[in-house]
Amino acid sequence: MKAIVKTQRGIFFLLGSISLGVGLVLEGLEQGWSVGFFCLAIVFLGGPISQDVIKEMLETGDFQVDLLMILSALGAVSIGYVSEAAILLFIFAASEVLEDYVYRKSMKTMETLMTQVPQQASVLMEDGQVELRAIDNICIGDILVVAKGEQIALDGQAQEPMQVDESLLTGESLPVTKESGDTVFAGTMNVGDTASYRVVKDSSDSRYAQIVSLIQTASTSQSKRDERIHQLQKKYVILVLVGVLVFILGLMYGQGQSFVEAFYRGMILLTVASPCALIASITPAMLSAMSFSAKQGILIKNGQALENMMHLSVLCTDKTGTVTTGEFRINDYQLDNPELLPLLLYMESRSSHPLATSILSYFKDVAYGALAETQPVKECVGHGIQMGDVLIGNQQFVQSCVDPHHYLDKKSYGTLLFVAQAGRIVGYIELVDTIRDEAEGLIASLKEAGVGVVMLTGDRAETAQFVADKLQIETVHAQCLPEDKVAYLQQYARQDKVVGMIGDGLNDAPILAHAAVGIAMGGGTDVALEMSDVIIIHNSLTKVGLLYQLSRKYGRITRWNIAFSISVILVLILLNVMGILDLTEGVFFHEMSTILVILNGLRLLKGT
Repeated sequence: MKAIVKTQRGIFFLLGSISLGVGLVLEGLEQGWSVGFFCLAIVFLGGPISQDVIKEMLETGDFQVDLLMILSALGAVSIGYVSEAAILLFIFAASEVLEDYVYRKSMKTMETLMTQVPQQASVLMEDGQVELRAIDNICIGDILVVAKGEQIALDGQAQEPMQVDESLLTGESLPVTKESGDTVFAGTMNVGDTASYRVVKDSSDSRYAQIVSLIQTASTSQSKRDERIHQLQKKYVILVLVGVLVFILGLMYGQGQSFVEAFYRGMILLTVASPCALIASITPAMLSAMSFSAKQGILIKNGQALENMMHLSVLCTDKTGTVTTGEFRINDYQLDNPELLPLLLYMESRSSHPLATSILSYFKDVAYGALAETQPVKECVGHGIQMGDVLIGNQQFVQSCVDPHHYLDKKSYGTLLFVAQAGRIVGYIELVDTIRDEAEGLIASLKEAGVGVVMLTGDRAETAQFVADKLQIETVHAQCLPEDKVAYLQQYARQDKVVGMIGDGLNDAPILAHAAVGIAMGGGTDVALEMSDVIIIHNSLTKVGLLYQLSRKYGRITRWNIAFSISVILVLILLNVMGILDLTEGVFFHEMSTILVILNGLRLLKGT
């Protein structure tokens, strides 16, 4: 009840309900004052609805479905059925209040997000002092200080190692270690010691702001089914009004009924033919599904993405960073002289390449310290590193060296780095990308549901096929350029298949934009996030499976709602034609059908 009276419409509904209750009591006591309370109830309950209908009709120029209910109530009053008119508006207003509650409930996640980010932050000045400023007055490049337990106000780059709780954005309960130079996001919390970060984005461009904006946009979106239903309103309302007029005339001149009797039956037809339940069949369910998914770390940008997902027939996926973590680990290595290892680790510690980090992590227990070598480490971008006569790099980098052990002929499904010394290849290091733990389960569940899975990747064929075999993906297209990926997707689309795509990189942006459902991993590039229809905030493929199951539930619920609402309308019209339905019964069953479809859609707030 508290949630209802927080809004103006809720207050009017409460006042109207009290007036109706008093009127019914007085009517039972045969008191004449009952009519006054019924009229008061009609004003309180019908006023806000009438105001919305008139405003909408003036803005769009189209007839609104709610107009039928208003006309029915006015018609009932005009022939003396005041209590029936009040009851009609009470039940109708109750369904409107319930639908408004569903909308506000589904938007609660967004409102929670919007209150999480601090409006001020501590700026580190050149003289070492700290100044508290509003975030709107903070510029890109400023250094901000965040104490333990405080939230990060703007996207930035850590200036020293930080422990950050990202649960608000990712759902991940464990703190994440941010090294110097790593990105930190607005809305997350520093759970370690006091640290600093450099601002890289304005408040309006932060990842957090993007998420809030996406939820706001999604809340006003419609699916194609929903749009079609709403577009039918104008024609349907006109058809019903003409039908009611013909029905009244038919009863008067065909069956000889009086004007009051025929008009009364016409008001019943006007009420039960109103497609309120049909209009409410999709939107509350869609908003509930979006709200539930947002809580799970899945941002659905529009209702059509949810509709397309439930019809998904082919899911295309990138490899690196999607079904794999993008974090390489050493799978195998060989050195003719093991004593060379500390020198190699020293060289790798001077490299900025991501593979160097993986090598150092694997050999973290091997001490290499500050070697006495005075020669600098040179990095040849795209090839490898060199210090004196020692080289570590790809095949092209060591091609001119002698290879007595035929290391260059080694077959690998990963990335090979060769080690050479004094013009002779003396070993290799093989690194492979780590397959996500949840990838195999997702692909197996999709295939079981009849959804085909296709890998589209820019990696070489051997590496792609190795990962595909591990995950039992039957169709693989390797060494794809961005335009190649789009071409493959369009090929499937021409076969009347609903095609989805999961990706995270800049090269995935074109195909994400072309897919019926573009799904971006939250750790991906900004362009990929912008081009997608769905964002998995936390890089977990289990969320893709959850999204698919949610879309299927959404489809079942909305199909049932549509079938049920149409059936109720047809049955009530038939009962009215047969003359065995009065206005109160018609209103009750009509509005109960609306309430039932709204409550059915509300189930998706909990994903059930």
